Amino acid sequence: MLEGEGHQYAVDVVHGDLPASKYTRRACERYLKDLDTAEERGLEFRPKVAEAYITFFQRAIRHTVGEWDGKPFDPLPWQKFILWNLYGWFREDGTRRFNYAYITVARKNGKTTLMAGAALAALFFDQEKAAEVYFAATKKDQAKIGFDEAQRMVTISPPLRKHLKAGKHDIKAPTLSARCTYLSSERDTLDGLNVHFAGIDEYHAHQTDGVANVLRSGMQARRNPLHLTITTAGFNRESPCYELQKTCKEILDGIKHDDAQFAIIYELDEDDDWTDSSTWIKANPSLGTALRPQLLESQLQQAINLGGSREVEFKTKHLNQWVTASKTWIQDEIWMRNVREADLSGLPCWGGLDLASVSDMTALVMVYPEDGGYHVRGHYWLPKDTVDQVLDRDPSHIYRTFLELPNVHITDGNVTDYASIRRLVSGVMNKPEGQVVEDTSLMHRYDVQKIAFDRYNSTQIAIDLVDDGVPLVPFGQGFVSMSSPTKQLEVLARTGKLWHNGDPVLRWALGNVELKMDPAGNIKADKQKSGGKIDPIVALVMGIGEHMKTPQPEEAYFDIISLS
Repeated sequence: MLEGEGHQYAVDVVHGDLPASKYTRRACERYLKDLDTAEERGLEFRPKVAEAYITFFQRAIRHTVGEWDGKPFDPLPWQKFILWNLYGWFREDGTRRFNYAYITVARKNGKTTLMAGAALAALFFDQEKAAEVYFAATKKDQAKIGFDEAQRMVTISPPLRKHLKAGKHDIKAPTLSARCTYLSSERDTLDGLNVHFAGIDEYHAHQTDGVANVLRSGMQARRNPLHLTITTAGFNRESPCYELQKTCKEILDGIKHDDAQFAIIYELDEDDDWTDSSTWIKANPSLGTALRPQLLESQLQQAINLGGSREVEFKTKHLNQWVTASKTWIQDEIWMRNVREADLSGLPCWGGLDLASVSDMTALVMVYPEDGGYHVRGHYWLPKDTVDQVLDRDPSHIYRTFLELPNVHITDGNVTDYASIRRLVSGVMNKPEGQVVEDTSLMHRYDVQKIAFDRYNSTQIAIDLVDDGVPLVPFGQGFVSMSSPTKQLEVLARTGKLWHNGDPVLRWALGNVELKMDPAGNIKADKQKSGGKIDPIVALVMGIGEHMKTPQPEEAYFDIISLS
């Protein structure tokens, strides 16, 4: 009968003594079943070897941050179960059984510490001659996270300092001619590697499996290599990480077979209520020990109150659930609470101009900052022929309502009338020869600071507006550029600081938005369906984004100082 916390963890999970998700339980069931069938399958479990590695972690590895900084790292039962499996199983030829490991667990559960410790074990404790140990990612900064953790461990651990030398860019084991470093596809050439250990943290952020595949191919010449992937859930279900997780679930379900692949998945089950704190331990096995419940409870409240991206982030990062987007970004009832009329004459303002591609909607949305929020006003252009075609197909389409709105300009023909846009914005063409016409342009009525526009769809109108003296500036449409102002829009709308006049066009466009996220957690608005327009929301985001770039007045700093 085997003894040890790693073994006992599996027993407790399978017997229901520890709360666990379906695929955590399946990993434990797999381990116990393998013990029964090991001999006939050419496998052997060596508990003394497993215990030796766990002891290495306990005596040599130390925490490097927070209240545990400098203290020995004593793996929790779930971590011991992982180490127990990775280092205890062997094939009949004496090589390690598991060369690949996929571990997914929520944030703040010590996954990076576990990976850094495994890398140092590979560098020294494996006693592999000329071992090449890598932390790898697509981006250098991400690859350095695990390496920096390992570097700090060597610095503060007397047992490690006896055998390892930590430099700025590598850690060496001189007696073994072994080296640990970090690399990325961003700058490094990944060919020609002879990999003993590869650690990939946050694999969900990888758009392709290029880095992982190169590392796998570089393992072929080693006797006991280990490719360790530790990650939280992400947003992109087309990513290689999600595909790997699906494969691992099939292995744990017994649908597929791979004796070299270890997998354990800490997540909420499909039917779990994500707001029920009793379920959180399934995704957070360190909850109540290294991870305080109060942290998650405060994050939960924000997710409930603010919804949208906050809810998505809470589910992915803290509950380890794969979520692509928030289907309902900002609820209509929340949006309509912010209706407020105001006299905006003479106020400074910023805008976003989403120019149509020939026959589509053009949107100009201006924002007027006041009291930590924004007043919002929109102006829109649609070609008459486009409107007629839509209404012919669907007489009840919302475009019929738009025909009666003073801020919607239905222009003749089948293409966008840029002259009409120019008249409203700059007023240059508001004064026909021989006539006196009141200048009602935005540039005349308001203190226009900047108007952001999408360079991609810009045409002669952009040049004309600049010639007219309009402060037009390009604004990127990618995730990085759009994320911060999109998050700001959401927060202000939910906290009652984004005031509008009930604009039906803006309201309609908001209902068409589906929030999309990239692997790094950046967000932007996307269409839920092809027929829906989101141009007004895109223009609003650009206007907010351009204002956010504006330096705050010096007085603001003195206000902050006065609070101390």
